[in-house]
Amino acid sequence: MLSIQILSTSVVLSKFFAASDKDAVLAAIPADARRVLFVDTGSTPVLAETVLALVGRGVEVHLRDHHRGEGRTPEAAAAIEAILGGNARIVTRREAAGCALLVEASEFAGEGTVIVADPDPDGLLAAMKAAGVAYPGLEADAAVVDGPRSEQTPESLTAFGLLFTRAMSSLPPFNPAQPEVAEKAKTELFSNFVKVALGDTEAKVAMEKAAEAYEVGVKVAKAILATATEVAPGVVMVDTCQFGRHDLTTLTDGMNRRPGCWITVIRKPVGPLAAKFGGIQYSLAVPPTRQKELDIRSLVPEGTEVGMEAGLLANTAFLLHCSTAVWEGIILPALRARFSE
Repeated sequence: MLSIQILSTSVVLSKFFAASDKDAVLAAIPADARRVLFVDTGSTPVLAETVLALVGRGVEVHLRDHHRGEGRTPEAAAAIEAILGGNARIVTRREAAGCALLVEASEFAGEGTVIVADPDPDGLLAAMKAAGVAYPGLEADAAVVDGPRSEQTPESLTAFGLLFTRAMSSLPPFNPAQPEVAEKAKTELFSNFVKVALGDTEAKVAMEKAAEAYEVGVKVAKAILATATEVAPGVVMVDTCQFGRHDLTTLTDGMNRRPGCWITVIRKPVGPLAAKFGGIQYSLAVPPTRQKELDIRSLVPEGTEVGMEAGLLANTAFLLHCSTAVWEGIILPALRARFSE
């Protein structure tokens, strides 16, 4: 969980997968808070419990999110809507590619209000706009940064958005033994980006220095690409575990461009499932050119348990993450059955 300040509004950034997430967020929201906005927070049972607890405190709670129909817990979204009524607006990504489109400028600004957002660029941009900090093109940037990394290019982003995405490449990987290291770095970067949007030149210099890591990361990504293999026809895989920091956009773009590519697979030593299951996570993605033809969730057999505890995260149509056991026992066999036909 991260905490930053945007003008006079307190902002908390968190996922809602475990009971500890709920407890941490509830503890971070002052007892005298009058209003709370949840934005870009996909509906989970833990989020529903968090919302219910705040309503029980007498807090006015709002929710704006674009994950309708994603994941395997639609009952959580229904529960939140039942609790909040008209204060809940849950749409699809098609309706709002970025969550900044779901809030008005300064709609949730000021003391007594707390914004709780997903700890990713889309969540931050939505929180910024809601708290009263914006820049020309913010909504368009939000849509791009919440999509495939391969589409986060100088042509698709504003100068602000490009600086943000490149500076993100400087963040250290999450280490479950020392989570505070990654959390502190991300908090500082997010805080600096808010300052950059407000015209702070020192913060911009700091972010530009962080973005210098981008050029190094591009070279490493190209070295990783040279090792790519096909584990099934049209399924391109790389193993990043023996490489240093790399630029993910360069890596995924190179994989997507492989002739006949249907799915990319990255074996990596970082990520929530890597932290939980032996230090390795497999992350699969459908290239943008294939996303109208393939829903990656169709690879998961009906009745398969999904979630952190199960070692399988499949909340969108184009991304899937799994542990080694799930990869070897479920996903790889499904890929070979599907693409070897």
